[in-house]
Formats: sequence, C-alpha cells, structure tokens
Amino acid sequence: MMNIDVSAMRLLNRASVLNFIRDHKLTTRIAISEATGLTRATVSSLVETLMEEGFVEEVGYGVSNGGRKPVMLKFNADAAYSIGIDLQISHLTTVVCNIRGDIAYKNVRHLFNSPGNQKVDQESIVASIQMEAKSALEHVPHAPQGIVGIGLALPGLVNFKTGFVYHLPNLAISDWNVHDLLQNQFALPVYIDNDANCGVFAEYQKRHSPKSSIIYVNAGIGVGVGLMLNGQIYRGKDGLAGEFGHMTIKEDGAICRCGNRGCFEQYASEQSLLRYLEELHINIPKSTEKHSVLEQIIYESYLGSDLYAPAFDRLAAFLGIGIANIANALNPDEIVLGGRISMAYKFISDSMTTTFQHRAISRNREIPLVMGYVNGVAIGAAGIAMDEALFASPIAISD
Repeated sequence: MMNIDVSAMRLLNRASVLNFIRDHKLTTRIAISEATGLTRATVSSLVETLMEEGFVEEVGYGVSNGGRKPVMLKFNADAAYSIGIDLQISHLTTVVCNIRGDIAYKNVRHLFNSPGNQKVDQESIVASIQMEAKSALEHVPHAPQGIVGIGLALPGLVNFKTGFVYHLPNLAISDWNVHDLLQNQFALPVYIDNDANCGVFAEYQKRHSPKSSIIYVNAGIGVGVGLMLNGQIYRGKDGLAGEFGHMTIKEDGAICRCGNRGCFEQYASEQSLLRYLEELHINIPKSTEKHSVLEQIIYESYLGSDLYAPAFDRLAAFLGIGIANIANALNPDEIVLGGRISMAYKFISDSMTTTFQHRAISRNREIPLVMGYVNGVAIGAAGIAMDEALFASPIAISD
C-alpha cells in the first residue's frame, strides 16, 4: 500500500495554505479551512508557521456574522526574492523580483553586435550569466526568506525538468548542459525554461486568475509561443510544446533554420521585417549607439515617419494569420504579443487585429490581443524560480 509521508503531507498542506493566501487580497483562517478542507487546528498551526517565516501578516479584524470578529490575514509579497535572467542573442536582461513579480533591480548587459553573428562562445555566455547573477545577488533587498532561486530564460528548445538545452537556433548552440554548469556555481536552485514559457508565466502572475488560459507569442529574431492552459504551463512530454513559430503558414516559402519552408517565424519576426524592407526597396537604417536597427525603425516611426508602414503592414498581416491559427486550435482567454516586435505594437496592432478577426472562427474573434509587459520574460523567469521554490507541492511516497 502506498502512503504519503507525514512530513511531506505537512509540506503539501503548507503549500495549499500559502497558495490560497497568496491568491486572495485578504482572507481568514476560517475561509482557508473551508476552501482547502483542512481542519481549523491544522490551518491555525500552518498560519502561525507562515507568520514566523514572514510570509503572512495579521492586519486587523473582519466583519462578524455572530461571535468574535475574524482576524484578517494578508500575504507579504516582500518575504522573498528571486533572480530572473533573459538571454537573447544580443543581450542579457537581469531582474530581482519579489513574490508578486515586482522589480527591485534590473540590468541589461549587451553581448553581441549583430543578430547575424552565429558563432557564439558558450563559455563567454556562461561567464556573463554568472557575472550578472552575482551582481544581482548584491542588490537583493532585505527579506525574511532572502533569495530563493535563479531562473534563466533561453530562446529555444529546453527541457524544464532537467534544464538540458536541446537547441538554441539563433545562437547556434545544441546539446548544452548549461544547468549543471550554473548549478555548480551557486548555492541556490537554478531553473531553466524556454523564454516564451517565462513570458506567459509573467502575464499569468500579474492577472491573479488561477484557472485562466493565456497564449504568449514571443516575437523577436524568431517566434516562440508560451501556453498557459487552465492555470498550468503546458510544456509537453520533452518540454518542446509551443513551437508554433515552426508551423507552416506559406507553402514553399522562405527557408527556416529548422530546415522547413514557410515557417511562421520567417514571416512574423524581426528578421522578416528587415526582409520586407529590402523587398519593398526601403532603406534599412543603421544601428546607433542608442538603438539597434529595429529600435531605430520604431524610433523614427514614433517621430512621425511613415516610411516603414508598408513593411509593418506585411508583418502585422502574417502575425494575424498565425495568431488566428493558434486561437482556433486552443481557444484561450487572452493572447499576448511579447518579444522585441511588441515594441512596434502601435504600428502593427490595427492590421494584426483586423487580420486576426478575419481569420479566426466564431467566438475566437472576440479573444483580446494585448501587448505584453516590458521585461516580461525576465520577470517570468524569476517568477518560475519563485514558484518552484515556494509553491510547488512536494509529495514523498513510501511503501
């Protein structure tokens, strides 16, 4: 007969109580007991422990329905912090966040000069990640639980369970056991996930809707998609779910790095925008000390230039087609556009939405398309590390 270990059962109950308090602005011991099915004595014991650990605070009295007024409980989002690192081809974005994902520290470190630079030294990437993580550790605010973990977001195929990297196409890296390299450098647990998964986690975290389904389209040099389905990230058997960037949207189209032709990311990404400019015989601006090429295009557009509008319209149309396909397959509550392309949201949103509504079926046309949070991937990486460290439900099974 299989039994749950007593200490593991308490950890499981603790996670249930902590999750409930986190998901409610204010609550009471009675409400927790009724929602979780735990006895009032068990809830009171766990709440006392959580108060000693700094996760929960008593904040006055609620309304009585007869008898003593209930003591109100509030979650302390500043009880712990985590580090989130977003690795992209040109830069690292590092943040320190509290439990709710509020940023206490941020830094951007530039790595490479050009998206076309495919010969990347893995050792230098690891060294940069270590340097940024160590710098972030020096900026963690004082908290009862201090720093609880490090999350790393990578642009490619990653197995979240093992931290093993199968392939980072735009960095030309394959079969990379970066998790062990980093874990050996830090006393904290290290978690590694796909950048789109991190992006969708940040969006979910900010909405505080436990059962919602959100699709996060991470459009940058390539396109990845994070799937939050009924309150859970869907990663698939090997962590490879969400690779909608490689669904075919144009037969016999442009060759993709994956070996296929006509992939979504060949028509709805930063690289495709530059190709459209060339095809339309529009001069591509040069990068400056302040701006990359994409940022310069967006900067000039905000200043009033309509030179790049035809290229934006092409990009937006293909984004709308691809997003409609995803919506028709999954019927989510909301679809979020993130990644560097989202910086051009003002110039692509109308055309993208029009195409989406034309291509989507039935009530899918009513699904909101919104712009993602700035630094969302890094925030999500920190959030996943926090969630795994504090809110996962460990269960030890014994015979």
